[in-house]
Order: sequence, then C-alpha cells, then structure tokens
Amino acid sequence: MKSVIVRSTAAVAASALLASLPLAAHAKPAAALVAVDWALAPAKIASTCASSIAQLNARTNAIVRARSARTFETVVLPLENATADFNDDLAAQGFLFNVATDAKVRDASLKCSTDAGNALTELAARPDLYQAVNAAAKSGTSHGPSQTKLTQLWLTQLKRSGAGLPDAQRREYISLQQKLNDDQNTFQANLGKDASTIAITAVQAQALPPDFVAAALKKNPDGGYTVPVNESTVGPFMENKSDAAARKSYYIAYNNRGGDANVKLLQDALVLRDRLAHLLGYQTWAAYVLADRMAASPARVENFLTQIDAAILAKARTERDEDAALKGAPLDQWDQGYYENLLRKTKYAVDQNAIKQYFPVPHVIDSVLGIYEHLLGVKFTRVSETTWQDQVQTYDVVDAASGAPRGRFYLDLYPRPGKYDHFANFPLVPRRVMPDGSVRLATSAIVGNWPAPAPGKPALLTHDDVVTFFHEFGHNMAALLANEPYETLTAGFRQDFIEAPSQMLENFAWDPGILKAVSANVATNQPLPDEMIQKMIAARYVHYALQTTSQILYASVDMIYHTAKPPIDTTAVWKATVSRTTPNQFVDGTHPEAAFGHLMGGYDAGYYGYLWSKVYAQDMFSRFKAQGLTNPVAGMAYRNDILAPARALEPDVEVARFLGRPMNPNAFYEELGIAPPAQTSGR
Repeated sequence: MKSVIVRSTAAVAASALLASLPLAAHAKPAAALVAVDWALAPAKIASTCASSIAQLNARTNAIVRARSARTFETVVLPLENATADFNDDLAAQGFLFNVATDAKVRDASLKCSTDAGNALTELAARPDLYQAVNAAAKSGTSHGPSQTKLTQLWLTQLKRSGAGLPDAQRREYISLQQKLNDDQNTFQANLGKDASTIAITAVQAQALPPDFVAAALKKNPDGGYTVPVNESTVGPFMENKSDAAARKSYYIAYNNRGGDANVKLLQDALVLRDRLAHLLGYQTWAAYVLADRMAASPARVENFLTQIDAAILAKARTERDEDAALKGAPLDQWDQGYYENLLRKTKYAVDQNAIKQYFPVPHVIDSVLGIYEHLLGVKFTRVSETTWQDQVQTYDVVDAASGAPRGRFYLDLYPRPGKYDHFANFPLVPRRVMPDGSVRLATSAIVGNWPAPAPGKPALLTHDDVVTFFHEFGHNMAALLANEPYETLTAGFRQDFIEAPSQMLENFAWDPGILKAVSANVATNQPLPDEMIQKMIAARYVHYALQTTSQILYASVDMIYHTAKPPIDTTAVWKATVSRTTPNQFVDGTHPEAAFGHLMGGYDAGYYGYLWSKVYAQDMFSRFKAQGLTNPVAGMAYRNDILAPARALEPDVEVARFLGRPMNPNAFYEELGIAPPAQTSGR
C-alpha cells in the first residue's frame, strides 16, 4: 500500500503545542489489519453473510458438544474468538448500509446486519452455551483480571439474553428480539432514505450564507431553491433565515423526518421491549437496561434529571425571554435558533459566518489530528486505499515512540443521498490478540455530514462543527487505543460512561491556544484574532440552560417511553414532557420521535447517559485545567488510565486512577452555573 504523507504546516503548529512520552514496546510477534473489501456487490454481501453465520453456529456447536472439561480455555476463549471472528468478517457487510452510494448495496448490507444480529440473539439465548460458560466460570480457570472480567461479562450477557428461561419463553424471547432487531434497522434505514425538502424563493434565499446556497441548495427553474431538510442544513438554515414563514416550513419538515412509518416502528418497539423485560423478570424495559449500567435503576435516573431540571428551568425561561425581547413578540419554536444567533451577534459581537472563514476543512482536520497525535503519543499517516466512496480519507496509526502499529481510521465527512444523516464514530474492528499471539489491529470510521464545499472552494465549518470533530475524534481514539487482549474488553465502556471521554475533549476546542492552532483564515491564512477568541469564549454559555433542558427533555421522554405501560402515544408523551421539562412549546403536527434515532440505535433507556457522562467528563477535564491542556503527562495518563483498559475496568476505577481521587460532580454543576444538589442521585 502506497503511503501518501499529507502533513501541512497546520500539523506542525499543532504538534508544537505538545510533546510525546514513550510507551513500552509491544511484545506481540506481529500485528495486522483486517483485509476489508469495501467494493462488495449485493450478492457477495448476502453469500458471505450467510457463510459467516453458518460458521459461527458450527463453532458454537463445537464448544457446547466438546467432551473436555469446562474451563476458560475450552469454553470462554473459543466463544470469544468465534464471535470476534464473526464481527470482524462482517465489518464491511454490516456497515455499508450507513455509507454506500448504491441503494442495492445498502439494502443488502441492512439485511446482513439484521441477519447477523438475529444470529447473535439466538447464540446468546442458548441454554447449553449458558450452562457451559457457567461451568467454566465456576471452574476457577480464569487467570488474571482480563480473563476474569471477560468470563463475567459473557456470563452476564447470556443471563440477560434469555438463556436461562424455560424453553417456550426462551423461544418467545428470541422471536421478539429478532423482530426488534429488524424494526430498529428499518427505522435507521428510513432516516437514511428520507429526502424531505422545502422550497424557498430567490428573495427568501438572500439572507442565507452564499457558500451554503452554492453548496447545499438546488436552484429551481423559477429562480427559487429547493432546500434539503437534514442534519447538514438545519444549522445554517434555521440560524440565518430571517423569513419566519420559511423557518416554520423547515422546522415542521425537520421534525417529521421518518414520518408515520417510524412512529409506528417506535411504538411497536416499545411493546416488544416491554414484553422482553417481563420475560426476563423486570417490570419495565428501563429497569432491565439500567440493571447493567452505572445508574442502576430508573428511579436514580429520574432523580438525577429532575434535580438538574429544577435547578436550571428558571434560568432557561430567562434565556428564552431574552430571545423574545429581541424579537419584540412571543417566541415561536422555529424562532429559537435564529434569535439565539442574532443575540450572539448583537450582544457578544460573535458572527458565526465570520468565524467560519477561519475554519476551512483541510486545515481543521490536519491541525486537530496534530493535536491528538502528540497529546496521545501517536502518529497518523494518510494512505491511499479504495474505500466505499472517493471522498473518504484513510489514515494509519502508529505509536509515536515505538513505531508499533495501532490501527486505521476513515473520515467520511460530507452528505450524500442514502447516507447516515448524523455525525458518529463507528468502531468497525476492535483490537484483540489472536490465538497465534499476533495482534488484530483496530479499525474505526468517523461518518459525518459537514456542509459540502462550494465549487472551487474549501468547505467551511462553524465552531460547533469543530467542537463536534473534537468529540467524535475522541471516540475514534478510544476505539484505536484500547489495549486489552479480547474484543469484548476493547469494544467500548459501560454505556452510560461511553460519552465521557469525548465530552471531556470538547473542552479543548474552547482553549485560546488550541483555537489559534486549528484556525486559519481561508483568504489570509491567519489564525483567529485574540479579540474574536475572547468574544467566542464569552458567548460559550449563551442559552446553555435552555440547551440543557432540551437534553433533559430527550432523556425524560426516553425514560417515560421505557417505564410506561404500552401501548404508548409517543407524540402525546413528547408534547406533555416538553411543557414539563423546558420553557419551550410543542408544535402540533410534528412527530420529533420519528427522527430520534438514539431510541432505535442502542440508546434506548440510555439517553440520560449524555448528561450522566458529562459529570465524569468535566471532572476528568479538571486535571487538564490544572496541569495544562497541552501537558503530555496528563495526555498519556488519559491514554493509559482511561482508553487503554476500556471495558476491562469499571469507569469509577479508571477515573480515580486518572485523577488520583474518586470522581467529584462539582465541576459539572459549576459549568451549569448552579450549586451541586445536596444529594446528587446517590452518585
């Protein structure tokens, strides 16, 4: 593979901020990436998916039928290797429905993802496998903390997947879970296929940024424009469009993406989850989910959310009133983004369109990568590889001190029809040690929807886009720098801690020195002026209480959906919760739950985790505040104490190691501008 070095002066400037520390050399004999074929045809996706499922079943059968003693080596390790091989073999087949340009490839990938999920559902519900793992757990043959943790996680997973149920109930569990898998994938596919648009006149387009009009809008024969309604256009349109009627049209279309089909899929999923919970002995789906999370119970989550909301709701109302005063009339829901942006311009002299000129995409990517390189002691090299789309960038990662390879990542950053419509990191292949002692390197992909560049010009980012890139690249590094020997241990954290590392790294995008490094005016190549940086920082928490109540709304809706007895009128619940948790209004005729992908993408009964994780994130950031954001000692401690152990240790243990003390929630409440509650949810 030919390497193409594309490091610019931006990387040099960013790298000068930091210095790397050495790590111990890797002792494993070899390391290699999974050879992934990104050009799979639909028929090949189907055939390889079917053969991988057959192989997984055969290997599982061999484990449970073996006459040897039930030990870690004869049960847990072969099971771990079989499922890890299965996941790795289907890395492309299960991912392409998010990114492929060919609709037939997306459909084949979606079917494979569903079939693979169903196969894993059947595996985890096997009573003979549960009995084998249980016997291995009791054998005392797990040596060391990693083997012990792996055995514990597998036993817990099987218990929570119906393997211990009577046969009739177990079969019902499998059937319901497979239906749920199918509905969840269909929900996400519907969002990817959604092609909602609105039409505006040429006059209405005049208030929009010219680069946005040129890159994102389609000119119509009558001189007007068609506006795509999606994640990449919502900010530029709603914050800059002075015409209230156009904003209203966009708002209603945006909050109806997914449509009636997704509303029904969600409502059906709530029924399925409730029945699954009862089969497993839980009163609600939330109780089932939270039994395996840090939060532990719905009551603890509800208390956590209620305490925050009660403390900031009055402040959020004041912030909304400030927008209404600027408008000179009662505020409609489609006014909020526009008048918040106007407030930043008039009160804080912060013009997002002026700031964008300092964040051309090539410079932002190169400089942010330079910061991460030296903060975490790694080196990125851009390489050429044929991927799923020509605009995708590919990078190899090595340890800066030893030169040992760590993995590969992809950047797929611009919107296109049928593509996943948010910004997310996909950990495609987790790191692990293979049976022969070699290392299977991690592979990860950041998929985003930044505004596409106008012809002949680089794409320009808002500062919010830069913050998001810091966040998602934090997830990317977590995927690539986990250092445990088993895929189950390197594939992430507990779900309600998983956002904390990335949320901590968002703070870096607000540091004056780092803002200088990641900015370069598209015309002059000069960094952000000090005066502009100070104004940005002064406006950082504009409407922060209002934004936090929106997060509480999403988390509260999620918790109600998964604690109430179905059938549930999901729109009515949303409407009632808006008025209870925020100063905002529900807009009749909208169905925002139809586009709430988190509820059908692994965050069901888990959206609270964004706020829960932030308690840990802000406390972890306190070390960087004290020692310096460019301090390599703190950076390497973060890599070694948080990222390297991943799922092998509990988050409280990892954070205590990093901070040298137990977690303290005060930094989180300080950021909110409120006093810590006397009792913070039993945390």
